[in-house]
This record gives sequence, C-alpha cells and structure tokens, in this order.
Amino acid sequence: MKRLSNLWGIALAAILLSACAGGEVPPTAFPGLIVDGPSGYLSSNLHAYKFDVASGAEAWRFPRQGETASAETPLPGPFAGSPERVGDVIVVGQSTAHASGGQIINGLLFGIGEADGLEKWRFTKAGREFVDGVTTDGKLIYAPSGDHKLYALDPGQLEGGQPKILWSFETGNKLWGKPLLADGVLYQPSLDHRMYAIDAQSGKATWAQPFQAGASIAATPLLTNGVLYFGSFDSKFYAVNANDGSKKWETPVEGWIWSEALIVGDTIYVGNVNGKFFALALENGAVKWTSEIGDTIRAKPVLQGNKLYVVSMNTHVYEFDISAPPADGKMDASKPFNDKLGRRILSTPAIVNGQLYVPLFDGDIKVAGVSLETKEKAFQFPPAAAATPVP
Repeated sequence: MKRLSNLWGIALAAILLSACAGGEVPPTAFPGLIVDGPSGYLSSNLHAYKFDVASGAEAWRFPRQGETASAETPLPGPFAGSPERVGDVIVVGQSTAHASGGQIINGLLFGIGEADGLEKWRFTKAGREFVDGVTTDGKLIYAPSGDHKLYALDPGQLEGGQPKILWSFETGNKLWGKPLLADGVLYQPSLDHRMYAIDAQSGKATWAQPFQAGASIAATPLLTNGVLYFGSFDSKFYAVNANDGSKKWETPVEGWIWSEALIVGDTIYVGNVNGKFFALALENGAVKWTSEIGDTIRAKPVLQGNKLYVVSMNTHVYEFDISAPPADGKMDASKPFNDKLGRRILSTPAIVNGQLYVPLFDGDIKVAGVSLETKEKAFQFPPAAAATPVP
C-alpha cells in the first residue's frame, strides 16, 4: 500500500519526464472530454472549456481568461476527468491540492453554468483530489474523492452555496475511478484493493464483503448480464458477480489496468499501462488476441461500426477491424491509423461527425480531430487562428 499511496504523483512525474517545451505550464492531471449535441465540454489542465464541435470556436472557459488570484479569491484548477452535465450545470473536479493566492487549496468540485461558464456553486468539504469526474442519475451527483469517500450530493439543495451532502461512504483508500450506477446500485473502485457495491439511496454497502483484488482498482467497471468486469493494478482483469461480489474469473494481463474496458458482443477490449491491448472472451476471460502498441494505454477504446480505435501515450491512434480477428492471436499494430498527433494521448476520445476527437494531454492544442475516412487531421480546439499558448 505504501508504494501506491503516492501513485498519482508518481504516475504524473513519470509522464512529465518528457516535459512540455517552451513556456507551457506543465499539466498535472488527465484531461476529460464529453460531447453533447453541438457542444464539447473539456477539462484540461488549468481550465474547463465549452466549444463548438463543428468550428472549434470557444464558447467559454472557466476560470475566465485574464482572471488572477489573490489571497481572498484563489483561482480554481487544475481540473481532471470528464466533465458531467447535470441539468443546466457542468460539473468538473479539481485534481490536486496547490498553492493559489497565498492559500493551499484542496480538491474542489465546481458547478459551472452550461450557458455562460460562470460558477454556480462549489463543493469544498472533500479533503483531497477529484481525479476521474463524477457520476449522476440526472439529479444527484456521486463524487469519488482522494479523501477515501464517495459523496452523494444534491445540487438542487444548496447550503451556504454548496450542494447538500445526502450521505458519504468511506473506503480504506483513495477513490480515483468514478462509480458505475446501475439499477440503484453504485459500484465503486478503490485504491484499497476493493470494489464496493453501495445502495445509491441510503449510501449503505449492499455486499457483506467487498470484492478484493491483489492491488488497487482505479477503473470504472462495466456491467452486463449481472456480471461486473474491470481491471486492477495487480495486472489482472476480473469478472465478478454483481449480486454478491463473488469472483467468476480472472485473467492475467501483463500490466496495470487503469482504463475502462469496452464490451462488444461476446468480447471485452482493454489495454494496460505497458502498451499491450487485449481481446478477452466475455464468458471465461480467455485471451482471443493481443496487440503490442508499446506505450501506456489509459483511455477506453471507442467503436465505429466494426472498427475499434485505441489511443496511446505514444501520440498515435490505432484502428483494429474486430470483424476479422487474427488467426495467430496477434493483431498487427505496426501501422498506426494516423501520423502522430504530436502530443501524448491518455484520455478517452469521442466520435463526432465522422471524426475521432482526441483530448491531448499537453500542449497548446487541447483537442485534435482525425477524419475516420481520410485519416487526416481535420479539427482542432482551439482553432488554428486562435491557437496561442493557453495553460
């Protein structure tokens, strides 16, 4: 456990060994992107953004350009994880404690007006970082924190400008993955090696004993046909019965899993931090095929038709035709889908209007769009004319 207690800093430090050039502010968190109709919402380093997915025009950023910190009004950020829309508010979390305006600011959660980008509320009662965003049922917010707790918040009831805490559930270590909400139950991964099933209404555990892996769990699980599927830092992928937490099967995957998997038909697709990608049988975890990408995979793969798209820290996008699995069990990754995008890719892309929109870990360009037809870069945020250094 001691080795993992500072994992967030260790992981980021390793990534930042090849730090940004020039005058950029080094990133301290993994960006997150969601697309809702014509708008994209992005958390990226020191800002959260809303932008037009067709033109790339920026609608707003939070905090606003030119705002400065003071002892009385420290600036929020940096931000991490995917934003989440809850009604007319975009929810984003602050990823690290930092000095701002003469104060040490711990992890905060913000509600930002979807239309105007202005702060509507902030939640300050968690003691540590928010790494992976939040989960919502459309009304309540379920927020996992590095202070070991999952908070159930009601933004419809503000108390002193903060969402009311309906309940909190404490685990034995930090929560770096957001929970899966299904049928009134929250399935919460924890760095204490456990997966918890928590009643979303009461905040009470629904399993007498949580499932325990051999190391920390930081990836949101998947649920299908009464079975949970997820990977762990013990280099294994698990299938667990959702009704009682008992293990169905486990498969060694040769490296830490820090990403959500994807299920298509009878196959699970997932990558590890060593750059190896797996196709596993849903029923028993048998390895159907693997691919050697060679650098960290932290993003969930995305699917368009029969084509699976995988991104990696090596700046490439890979395309696999899952309708034609390899006879020898080895999927070729020697020819990436595109020329490298120029920046490291550690966050899940989105498919928009025939393009793969990829959040970039660092650099002035925050999102790059690659045409699925031509395999050429076809979009960027901010647009080329506006791509001036923005931390």
